[in-house]
Amino acid sequence: MKKFMIGLLFIVLLSTTLSANAETVVLKSNDYDKPLDSCYKYRDIVVKTNNGIQFWWTGTEFIQCPFLDTKFTKSDDLVEWRDMDLSDEVRMKISGLHRAKIKHYGDKYIVYNEIYFNPSLVIDKMIRKRGSAIMPIYILDENFNLLCEVQLDNPLTDFEYVDGVYYAETQEYTKLGPQEYESKNTIYYSYDAIDWQIDNERSSMPQSNGRNTLVFQGKLTNYVNLSNYRFEVKDMFIEKNKSDLIKVVQERPITCYYKAKGNIYVETQYDNVDTFRISRDGVYSVDVAIPADSDDEHIIICDLWKDKLVLWTRNRLIEYDMADIEDVLNEKCPSDTPYIEFNGNILGFDVPPIIEDGSTLVPMRFLFEQMGADVEWDSETQTATATIENKAVTFSIDNVNARINNKPAKMDVPARLVNGKTMVPLRFLSENMGYDVDWDADSRTAIVR
Repeated sequence: MKKFMIGLLFIVLLSTTLSANAETVVLKSNDYDKPLDSCYKYRDIVVKTNNGIQFWWTGTEFIQCPFLDTKFTKSDDLVEWRDMDLSDEVRMKISGLHRAKIKHYGDKYIVYNEIYFNPSLVIDKMIRKRGSAIMPIYILDENFNLLCEVQLDNPLTDFEYVDGVYYAETQEYTKLGPQEYESKNTIYYSYDAIDWQIDNERSSMPQSNGRNTLVFQGKLTNYVNLSNYRFEVKDMFIEKNKSDLIKVVQERPITCYYKAKGNIYVETQYDNVDTFRISRDGVYSVDVAIPADSDDEHIIICDLWKDKLVLWTRNRLIEYDMADIEDVLNEKCPSDTPYIEFNGNILGFDVPPIIEDGSTLVPMRFLFEQMGADVEWDSETQTATATIENKAVTFSIDNVNARINNKPAKMDVPARLVNGKTMVPLRFLSENMGYDVDWDADSRTAIVR
């Protein structure tokens, strides 16, 4: 067992060279200011009023109902709108959900209430001793005929469709003390959205963007002030199957769950008014700037509306083009970027590893933190000496000559400085620190043991 002992000298002296903040990119965006306090509009379409949500992207078409309880129309392009033949019963059920969500999953439309996806609202109702209204999930066929209503025991707090399986989550909250609550979730699954069973093998909901599946373990915490609650991430895993999870250890941990939006993952934080995070795999990510509006503006929710990513704040909607997001991910986190597995965990570096002349280079600080190395840095010569137990490796930026226990050695490629991070050759450093490195070509993973 290698002892963790990251040196104070390393933390202080290398803060500017090796611990630069993650790069933030600025993408073109469009703002849609609220015309009224209670009203959101998007491209001249009323999206939400005090009566509730009036606009949806189902995954296959847009639907709007400018006046709830009346006419529903649909469109592929937000220009040409066609009347929908909905029964009075279905129209009334959709209209009865203040935060309705309409999604086309598989061969069915699923209509559910998103209002209790925010734990603060559930707890607020508990404090007022009214309790939460448990609204059913409506299952419709592809012609919007009602097939059934699904009634769960507690308020719905998440709904996902992953690999042909429908998942629903409920939360039960227990008060432990002033502003202190404990949550217990239940995961349900169904193959047809009609017959549901409790999934006793799952403790959290899966998230999938079609490329991989993530699961999270979190805890309910206060944030901003004592009346606001959210689930903060403790651990994140890549799921191969329900019994095969591999933990992702992030250099800069995420605090809020990634949510799949199309083929990407997005993390938004209510208390972060400057950036949100995007990722294609949950391992490597990019921070995207939020255009400034006011100091007290916060991201409330995030939606995917066809080929646009839309952030909701208290003051406006902010629209990003998904093509721009894909472009920046292709540039900053290419799909062929290798993964690094260390002691059974995947390492999520702030700056993704790079390949140079067949060698994998990774950010030094986070790698050595995981190894438990003590590091000394000479800023004048840009030379680092890493020590674990009785092994010491000395190397310099842009120099293939190194020293192992003060004996000369040569690296295949030198250490590099990339975006403020010192990138070091993984195999050379790992093997000379006493580890073995294997390469799994199928998963593009360097495995350090």
